[in-house]
Amino acid sequence: MSSQPATQPSRPISTFDPEIFWALHKQKILIGAIVLTAALLGSGAYFGFQAIQSQKAEAAYAAADSVERWQAVIRRFPNAIAAGNSYLRIGVKLREEGKYQESDNAYDSFVRRFPKHPLLVDGYMGLAANAELEKHPDKALEFYKQVTTQFGNSYQAPMALFHQARLTEAKGQLKEAQQLFESVVQRYPDSVAAGAAGREAGTIADKLSQQTLKPEPKKAASPSPAKSPEP
Repeated sequence: MSSQPATQPSRPISTFDPEIFWALHKQKILIGAIVLTAALLGSGAYFGFQAIQSQKAEAAYAAADSVERWQAVIRRFPNAIAAGNSYLRIGVKLREEGKYQESDNAYDSFVRRFPKHPLLVDGYMGLAANAELEKHPDKALEFYKQVTTQFGNSYQAPMALFHQARLTEAKGQLKEAQQLFESVVQRYPDSVAAGAAGREAGTIADKLSQQTLKPEPKKAASPSPAKSPEP
């Protein structure tokens, strides 16, 4: 009995016809292409405009050399990085002139309006420095603590921690100050502040040792009550 070859399974016939698909969806495809093109052109124009504005802002900032001209940069380019830089320059300039309240206002405006500025930490350091000059050490201490916790990896962190230790020592809290100075050395061994912090920690250690070894003053003996004469 002759065997017949097994029949091959038939391949599914594709039902996709590009001409029919185009005829059915031509309008949607064209509209989508137009929208996409407009979006690309719009984003390109936006980023191009932003780049031009940024260049203009940087040029204006570079040419500014007074509070009035930095203020003009802020008014003209209020959201630019250069505007944030201008606030910082205004804060420093006004502090140098002894106008601490106006300087504080500039730093406050900076940290409030530019929370993502790359130099944000400088705003808090400026506020801390002003607080010290205005004889508010506790307020300055809080700003330095904020820098060390919120900006612990910034270039200002070692000096902020050093100042925190210095103000703590000024309050008479020697043991806590020693620990803070030692933290500067441990956390930021390659920083400029580390060398000074190590020396300060050693000085405080000597003071604490002297306090421990100092003998307590002897209490004066109370006079014995006079004996009454015998009868």
